[in-house]
Amino acid sequence: MWSMFLFFLKLGFLSFGGGYALIPMIEDEASRRQWMSSDAFLDLIGVAGMAPGPAAVNISTLIGYQTHGISGAIVAILGLILPSALLTLILLTTLYRLHKQAWLGRVLYGLQPIVTALILFAVYRLGVGSLEGSIWDRQLLVGIFIVGVSWMLLVRYRMHPVFILLFSGICGAAFLA
Repeated sequence: MWSMFLFFLKLGFLSFGGGYALIPMIEDEASRRQWMSSDAFLDLIGVAGMAPGPAAVNISTLIGYQTHGISGAIVAILGLILPSALLTLILLTTLYRLHKQAWLGRVLYGLQPIVTALILFAVYRLGVGSLEGSIWDRQLLVGIFIVGVSWMLLVRYRMHPVFILLFSGICGAAFLA
């Protein structure tokens, strides 16, 4: 349990880009330490994505719970959140003092492509990386359909994300069952 706390503590200090950008790093550690199989991890991400709250917190909670019960869930959450809370306090104080400096804006702008690449890699691993065998084409087509319709509902009709999640879950259950 101590090693799990240290991993999430390190992840909380060293990561940048939000919960979905952390998925590849969490998946690598979970498989390396044999906390769970790749299939179980993909299922866990689906549950964590549907649950309210940040994805990384949900994933760490579920990993902690699956490996060490309630105490593991608490340790994993504390490991992930503690560094973020401390770092946020320090950064807000510093950014308030430096917010008019031009170089700071350039640094933050330069980090955007890295975060985008991490998120796209997570999408690839969750989407194409989970497809298997003869049903690959059907899963891919249904996935593209769900993404397209969801995008249209979000952008054109400004539908609330909860309804998009319900729609996606229903489509997945109907077409991929």
